[in-house]
Amino acid sequence: MATRAVYSFTGFPVAQEHHLYLHHDGYPTGAAWRFAEALRENPEPASFFAAFLSTQPWAEPIKSPDQAADAEYRYLVQLVPCADPYLQVQCWRRIPGGISWSPRCGPMALEVFIQRFLPGEPPA
Repeated sequence: MATRAVYSFTGFPVAQEHHLYLHHDGYPTGAAWRFAEALRENPEPASFFAAFLSTQPWAEPIKSPDQAADAEYRYLVQLVPCADPYLQVQCWRRIPGGISWSPRCGPMALEVFIQRFLPGEPPA
């Protein structure tokens, strides 16, 4: 069975707000694997969105998370601007058939999310 998810990205130079829909492996362990894959491609925080796109070529762009009515998970990845920019992620879950999102975890540093849901996996 597919676990669909929406991945939203904000604060990145190439896309101030962008949403992607993926049809499978949307549970937190799958998301952590996708995030770790993107960090291996390019560990630079400002380049994370481009790296995610590169490592997830089957991701479908959507205009808003509401377009994915069948998604069970939603992730928001933000580039937090400061002297030393970093990535932050937040996760919500929607029970199948439900209409509202319930907080699952975060906001937390992306590296913390990866370590929590993909133990032993180096973040970059």
